[in-house]
Amino acid sequence: MLNANQKKTRAVLGMGFAAVLVLSGCSGGNNNDNAASAGASGSASASPSGTGSAVQVDGPTVYGIKLQDMDAGGTLKGQYKGQKIVVATMAGDTEKALKDAAPYFEKVSGATVEVQSFPAESYMEKIQLDLQTNHSFDSVVMPVALIHGYAEGGLVQDLKPYIDNKDLVSPNLDLDDFIPSLLDIYGNYKSKLVALPYKPDAQIFFYRKDLFEDPKLQASFKAKTGHDLKVPETPDEMAEAAAFFTKSLNPDSPVTYGYSTMADNTSSRWIWTNRLAAFGGKDVDKDFKPAFNNEAGLKALQFAKQLTQYAPKELLTLGWDEANTLFANGEAAMMEQWPGLMQTVEADGSKVKGKVGYAVTPGGAPTMGGWSIAMTSSTKNADLTYKFIEYVTSKDMEVLKIQDKMDPTRTSNYMRPELQQQFPMYQTLLDSLTKGKIMADPDVPYVSPKLDDIMEQAVQSVLRGELDPQKALGIMEKSFNEEIQGASITAG
Repeated sequence: MLNANQKKTRAVLGMGFAAVLVLSGCSGGNNNDNAASAGASGSASASPSGTGSAVQVDGPTVYGIKLQDMDAGGTLKGQYKGQKIVVATMAGDTEKALKDAAPYFEKVSGATVEVQSFPAESYMEKIQLDLQTNHSFDSVVMPVALIHGYAEGGLVQDLKPYIDNKDLVSPNLDLDDFIPSLLDIYGNYKSKLVALPYKPDAQIFFYRKDLFEDPKLQASFKAKTGHDLKVPETPDEMAEAAAFFTKSLNPDSPVTYGYSTMADNTSSRWIWTNRLAAFGGKDVDKDFKPAFNNEAGLKALQFAKQLTQYAPKELLTLGWDEANTLFANGEAAMMEQWPGLMQTVEADGSKVKGKVGYAVTPGGAPTMGGWSIAMTSSTKNADLTYKFIEYVTSKDMEVLKIQDKMDPTRTSNYMRPELQQQFPMYQTLLDSLTKGKIMADPDVPYVSPKLDDIMEQAVQSVLRGELDPQKALGIMEKSFNEEIQGASITAG
């Protein structure tokens, strides 16, 4: 018979076999639209490492911004010469961002940084196995729900003691500069700061601005509804606009569908969660109890069902590529999707290139994804590992990782004129990240992927017309309680 810790270990290991698309939004949902090429060359002239002398590094110019804070506010002086840390993550954009930052950190710290990455289909179980057995990783960059699972199991540690160490921390850290919701949701777990935000994500409302700004369509909408045609801010406004742009309901519509999204059996739940918080609900509360079998959950699920009237008949089979292609082909007036959709609609060959606007999801409480960076409890180089985490999440180094499709987690970077000019969606993304309240995956250690599956089954059954929304909520709540109680998680 397994003891409590063994049960937890088995449960966390099981998370690795969940489909990666289920976690943190979508693997295709990169947050960088039309990233401009950026120079990243830099040179270093260092005094002998370990002497306490300053290490002079000429920062690169990225997106027209000359990066200045290359030595963590003067706290990196080559003093870690001879030490090494290993950072683990998934192969791809996150891996590249870490590898792009590592050479600068190595120059100013004197240390060696090894970035180990694993394929999308296996990175979760491989990293989890190492954390549990081999203990070779000093830091991990992972989806938020997984980081919190590691924190529950004691596999990552609190960063506050390092931040409170005035001899260690950079004077430029500025925790208040992180978008507050990100620092709270991505970083905090049971009164501990177990990670810093690394890659943000939020559902965005995309719409055909050419249609919404067309005087003839505006007049027709006014005649049909008595209201002005505008970008929807509320669920009711969204439904009214969606009905107007659905050809089966309005033969004069210039597009076939009023609404579309990615809604296969790994992503349909976000149609519901995009309104759940807007109506005052949550997926789980701070005590890990379901908080959706109520009026808010019912209204959100009924609204999700209503949206299917304005969507493609094949809605529940649309994955990332299929849904994005449909919108880029000009078949829908509105779509909710992760920010990476912008790359598709602005690509050569897109029929809606230059015609798409973006806003916060109607209701004002979009679903959030995201990745964090944490320090393992088994690291033998804790101070060095902390400095690396601090370094790659600093204000200037965030600009460097934008070219690797890692959008900023700091408010100040959204305010930089150079970035606002090159990434016009950034204001909407900032607003969305600020207003987001519910994660793409229920933030419950060990069982997050199982809860995703339960949620998907319930939402899909309602959208297909197989279950009444109220009955689906009841089934979902019962299954949530069973999984959470079986994981033996204590409230924080």
